[in-house]
Amino acid sequence: MKKGFTMIELIFVIVILGILASVAIPRLAATREDAEISAAVANLRTLVNDATAYYTVNGSFNTTGATTTAKWSAITSVPLASATSTDATSEASLKIGGDSDCIKVKLVEKTTGTTTTPAHIEIIKKSNANGTCGEVLKSDPLKPYFTSNVTGKSDNSNSKGFIAIGSSTSVYGSKK
Repeated sequence: MKKGFTMIELIFVIVILGILASVAIPRLAATREDAEISAAVANLRTLVNDATAYYTVNGSFNTTGATTTAKWSAITSVPLASATSTDATSEASLKIGGDSDCIKVKLVEKTTGTTTTPAHIEIIKKSNANGTCGEVLKSDPLKPYFTSNVTGKSDNSNSKGFIAIGSSTSVYGSKK
């Protein structure tokens, strides 16, 4: 008699592997999305902290001369994609899930006039975002970044947030 597996045994093994794969693959996708959300929140927190520290030390986003604007690379180590310029007062983007302009950031100097606006970071979310970017933008920890305001600035569409540099509060997100 020959030793080996019967056709029935092989079919059962294939069915069991199929069932295990159908359970495991969605869980892996959810884990990847959670990691993207965590990375985006960590990068935004780091960017806010780095910009605050830079502004506190230098008193502005300009370097020693009033005509020289600080470079993003001098302010933060957060990886920024598709910066329109290397100047920190121009828009730069956080790359999320392969989307190079999912969240845009811009540093704005303090302005005085009829309304004094403190130095702040504008955080703009991409409209009509799909895929991982869309899921990240809908996440609870990032919502406060797009709903925060500073004196003299507001955005009723919740697509743009303003976080004051050196504010006594930090944006940590909400818990479920």
